[in-house]
Amino acid sequence: MSEKMNNLTARKRLIIAQADLHRQAVELECRRILQRVEQTQDFVQQKRWWLLGGAAVGGILLAPRWRRFLGLLPLAPDLLRILRDE
Repeated sequence: MSEKMNNLTARKRLIIAQADLHRQAVELECRRILQRVEQTQDFVQQKRWWLLGGAAVGGILLAPRWRRFLGLLPLAPDLLRILRDE
């Protein structure tokens, strides 16, 4: 009976330690995401949004399943003109 209680206590401690580790991992990931969001906001505020757009376009061009969107590239100058007017 005593050995069974010791085993249960050890399992409980292990579960608590795992839960704490998971909480720390989630908290770290949330901090990293918020840091990325802040970096992106700074990037956009420095008027470098066009680099983000270029990266997005580059990603689309490099992804084979997105090649059908190449036909939309002629619209890019019009979109830039619209964005500048705003």
